[in-house]
Amino acid sequence: MVKCALVSGAGMGIMHGRNFNNHPDAQVVAVCDMVPDLLAKAKEEFKVPGYPSIDELLANCDAELVLLITNETRRIPPLRQIIAAGRNVFTEKPLCGLEGQHRVKESDAEIAAPAIKEWRKSGVKFGIDYNYRFFRHFKMLHDDAVSGKLGQIQFVRARAHFACWSHIIDQILWTMGLPEWVSVLGDPNKPGGWHRLIHMKWANGVDGELTGADSWGWDDGPICIMIVGDKCYAEAKGLEGSYRRHKSYSAELEERWVVEEGRQEYGESFARMADAVIKAMIANEPFPADGEAAWNELLFEAAVHRSARLGGERVYLADVEKDVMK
Repeated sequence: MVKCALVSGAGMGIMHGRNFNNHPDAQVVAVCDMVPDLLAKAKEEFKVPGYPSIDELLANCDAELVLLITNETRRIPPLRQIIAAGRNVFTEKPLCGLEGQHRVKESDAEIAAPAIKEWRKSGVKFGIDYNYRFFRHFKMLHDDAVSGKLGQIQFVRARAHFACWSHIIDQILWTMGLPEWVSVLGDPNKPGGWHRLIHMKWANGVDGELTGADSWGWDDGPICIMIVGDKCYAEAKGLEGSYRRHKSYSAELEERWVVEEGRQEYGESFARMADAVIKAMIANEPFPADGEAAWNELLFEAAVHRSARLGGERVYLADVEKDVMK
């Protein structure tokens, strides 16, 4: 039985806590929140001891896995504390964003870099909630691309409403890896979610484009990614779930999948993610989306921010990583 401690009595924290606590091989054994009302809510939900600080939680609880479901504006200090204590940790995305998850800056990567360096030396397991990897249609796209079913990849097209922004970045990086460089149009000083038109290129010659905004995207699914190869092209779209694969240079449909009536990929994906994390704990394997995935998203966003700030200049991710990891 994997003992879990939940840091958060807010809605998202309770939801994650339930998914782990409902797993047959896991149990929430303690909760923590500095807000008294939220702490009381979490204690009542799980019927376990509660602590008003992480210091007290770590001193009094032997949980092997800490579910750190705090906001991205204040996630790094407790993350570093938990890693230093030698506890495995699962957290939300993005790893850091002092102005919120839709306005991640290069400075956020600088803030998170020490935590990544400490984790890499620690030996503890570190996971992040990229639950869209557990949508069946996005997994179909990933598997078809990495298995070679699409052939040699030529380009990637993606778009997302900012409600899905971290996830669309992870989807691209999960399948394609980090691009070599990005070139970005958009004004990062604009209030709210500034729209982004991102061109990227991988070292193997594959091109990609990603568009993000908060003013549109709900009419035809708030997230969509297409990968085009020389054998087939395929597209996964939406929170409900659809997938299609066509032969390249043709309109011939090879596969079409739509989520069954009554099923909800979004809701089910959180439990699937929790299941994969617990199985990784038991097997002593890395989490399905680990600290490297968390860092890659942040590094990508840092390069996007730098390029936009420089008026669309081509920015190499290796240069950004060198600068923020000093």
